[in-house]
Amino acid sequence: MDNPTVYATMNGPSEFHVNGTLKDWSVEDVLPDIAVPTLLVSGRHDEATPVTVQPYQDLIPDVRWEIFEESSHVPNLEEPERFHAVLVEYLKGLDTPSQSR
Repeated sequence: MDNPTVYATMNGPSEFHVNGTLKDWSVEDVLPDIAVPTLLVSGRHDEATPVTVQPYQDLIPDVRWEIFEESSHVPNLEEPERFHAVLVEYLKGLDTPSQSR
């Protein structure tokens, strides 16, 4: 990072000790406003634990949550075959305009 000014201002000294402007920032209050089908993915071993992700599952109206058991933060790289299968299955399950008429 050539210039850490923005990171330090928003985050603080590290992502493990947030005391910058993002400290109390959240999107949870607007999750119910998401008006499109949503695929939520997370890795079992991510620092964003299932407890952290649960509000997204609870508050987004049309959501499917897939936890990748062998992944941490990037299941698309850590479990690429399963990720691809989940994504294709999800996309195939969406209504397209021609199907819903």
